[in-house]
Amino acid sequence: MASKLKKQQRGFTIFFASLVASLALAIGLAIFDLSYRELTLASTVALSQYAIYAADTGAECALYWDSKATPTMNGGSSSVFGTSLVSTWAASGSGVYCNSQDISALWNTPPVGTVLKDATSATTTFQLKSVQNTYCATVQVAKYVGANDGFNHTVISSFGFNTCVTGSANQVEREYQVSY
Repeated sequence: MASKLKKQQRGFTIFFASLVASLALAIGLAIFDLSYRELTLASTVALSQYAIYAADTGAECALYWDSKATPTMNGGSSSVFGTSLVSTWAASGSGVYCNSQDISALWNTPPVGTVLKDATSATTTFQLKSVQNTYCATVQVAKYVGANDGFNHTVISSFGFNTCVTGSANQVEREYQVSY
């Protein structure tokens, strides 16, 4: 009888050891899964941050040059960007620089550097790239003139991208929009 009891205890010890090992493995896998998800989320947040910085840079550039324009920069217009009266924007070499780039030099590089105009509005589009050519922003400056009340309204939409490679699987886009 004593030998039968000993055999049952040995089986129980092996069973208990495999139960503890399985539990430890399950806990380890759960911790690994949580850590992997946290790392993925952190990298996505970093990519998003780069896109937001690019969008902010583009919006700030457009705001700055829209407020600092002189009549000699764009054929007598009060803006370096196209308006319903002026279908061009500041000429290349006019000193309109953002992020060490002459943004007015983009004038004849469609679809970027274009002005779409009608009787009451004009939208100027240009692109900025980071110094390392890693992050970029496409900026649209839309200027509207009210037909009856002469109300002038400007909308700046800046689309920031964490990478300038179009169609990249990891490309993140963020937008800032400013109205005044």
